[in-house]
Amino acid sequence: MKKAILTMLCATLATGATWAQNHLEASPVMQQVRSIIMQQIENGSMPRFKADTDPLELRRITEAAQAGMNSDMPGFTAEPLQLGGIDAEYCHMAQMRDDAVLIYIHGGGFMCGNAQTSRGYALIYASETHLPVYTFSYRLIPEAPFPAAVTDCFEAYKAVLERHPGKPVFLLGESAGATLCITTTMMARDNGVQLPAAIFPYSPVIDMSGALNRKRATDEDFTIDADGVQLMTDLYVTPELRQNPYASPYYDDMHGMPPTFLAWDMNEHLAPDSEEIVKKLLTQGVECHFKAYPHCFHAFAPLGRSTPESSEILDQTIRFIEAHIK
Repeated sequence: MKKAILTMLCATLATGATWAQNHLEASPVMQQVRSIIMQQIENGSMPRFKADTDPLELRRITEAAQAGMNSDMPGFTAEPLQLGGIDAEYCHMAQMRDDAVLIYIHGGGFMCGNAQTSRGYALIYASETHLPVYTFSYRLIPEAPFPAAVTDCFEAYKAVLERHPGKPVFLLGESAGATLCITTTMMARDNGVQLPAAIFPYSPVIDMSGALNRKRATDEDFTIDADGVQLMTDLYVTPELRQNPYASPYYDDMHGMPPTFLAWDMNEHLAPDSEEIVKKLLTQGVECHFKAYPHCFHAFAPLGRSTPESSEILDQTIRFIEAHIK
């Protein structure tokens, strides 16, 4: 029975569909958001990963855009601190629960973003759950290639565990941050460290070696394409290390992983990465909930209440967290 279910699931994923899908088109609000982002990419106020991208200019654009995210809410505080030797922030609401902890690991192609530019996302999760949220400034490329970001996130994760002994810790992240959620968990598993209670890798990139076939007629990604992925790969990891599972989780079988919730755009260039992780997790018998959405964009999941799609993901994320607080 299990083999039959997995065979059916793999066939469904290969078509770019999902058994959790309820709609064939993006919501009108999502279509408007897509249009606005595409216009911002065209005028240079939002980033796009492509072959001729200047990483430092991309970092400037991204940080300027994310700095504009509203994190000015009464009762919300972001406290700077050091975790595992890197800069971090401890974000929380005035009325805060203490029965669990969240860690948000930012995306940005491993080349942009930091703890401070993550405040807008931290605010979403802190205000919705009333749980504290940690954010990290892990080292970035091109200055610090693999394994710097992986090492930083794992050391910071262990520091959070030390600050909250016995508490369940949840990892959330999008794009490169989703990848780092996965690799941080793998390192915890492989080193006998307490696992996260659950992880939420939204639109991860799991293969830096070129082994995963990402060529599809449905690819309509306007944020990152094959050339952008290649640029990121070349800056992130040397060729001889691209099959290292901590660089490319594609080469890990995902054994012993905690409950996982994934969400992605079924038409994004990196959709096969999410689909492959789902297949691996289900093959290992890991609790795995997922949903692919049509005609959104790469790493849209943390938009919170901005769109019906991201609002649904947020609701499901909260329910998944609550179900795994023990």
